[in-house]
Amino acid sequence: MRILSFIIGYFVLYLIGAFSDESPHGKDFKISCSTCHSSKGWTLDKEIYSFDHSATKMPLNGQHKEINCRLCHSTLIFAEAKTKTECVSCHSDIHSQTVGNYCDRCHTSDSWIVNNVSELHQQSRFPLLGVHNNTECQKCHKSESLHRYEVLGVECIDCHRANYMSTTKPNHTTAGFSTDCTQCHNIFSYEWGGTGFGHNFFPLTLGHSNLECAKCHTNNNYTALSTDCYSCHKNDYETATNPVHNGGCYSKQCTTCHNTNPGWSPVSFQHENYFPISSGKHHGISCAECHNNPANCTFSCIDCHEHTQADMNDKHNEVGGYSWVSTACYNCHPRGQAGD
Repeated sequence: MRILSFIIGYFVLYLIGAFSDESPHGKDFKISCSTCHSSKGWTLDKEIYSFDHSATKMPLNGQHKEINCRLCHSTLIFAEAKTKTECVSCHSDIHSQTVGNYCDRCHTSDSWIVNNVSELHQQSRFPLLGVHNNTECQKCHKSESLHRYEVLGVECIDCHRANYMSTTKPNHTTAGFSTDCTQCHNIFSYEWGGTGFGHNFFPLTLGHSNLECAKCHTNNNYTALSTDCYSCHKNDYETATNPVHNGGCYSKQCTTCHNTNPGWSPVSFQHENYFPISSGKHHGISCAECHNNPANCTFSCIDCHEHTQADMNDKHNEVGGYSWVSTACYNCHPRGQAGD
């Protein structure tokens, strides 16, 4: 049987030589037949195949090692393959020229599956940071085939215009907010809360820290707001009863007595700078005991302490400049020691 195969093979070669002076593999083909063929027949004999494909411009790696030669060499003229070393020479571009011709930028010869999309994207004009790193490609690169990756803009508004235009709390278009979303929004947050906005010009501390923006920015006004406490807390000032603020005695600069603690307390007014009450008989009395008339910002000792003129005159006979209506009792009586 082997002898018969050899005879048939020889006869075929004879016929080829009789009708053609060229090898079926093209003119000037120099590789020996025995590199690929044996006496078994003219089909490729993998047992004796010894052609070194790595010496060509197209080494066979990954899946290329397993495929049939004819998938790339559609004719027997191998020289035609010299110009087909690019991926697109054999593979259809399903991305429709949206990512270029160099398939090996993303794919390997082992598989078409891309396992390092994020790493590859970091080298682009738009590195995937924060929540973008976990977003599906088709969320931004929308197409009918899901394989087109048109070049997109790199500004927030290029993808998030619909979010910007539809937001009502606050209304971004009416307020004239910047279209650079990162000025207010944190790229690492999964929500659109304005946690990234730098409110340093008016620090939101303590009681202000959990307020909704609209609590201060009424009527969707986000420009030219006063940072003065009274501009927002006018009603608190006018309705305060312990003590009554509205009347002229108390400053409208709330920070004179209050900080941003919720509930307006504790009060931090430094009474010692005006009239010591931290010790002596004035210590512990309520504000209203002395400040019982909000319209009267000044007071004298005798407004609170009984002062019988006849009794007091005898005791102050030798005090120069003494007057029973004097408002300077504590020139002689240490403040805080009233009644001593």
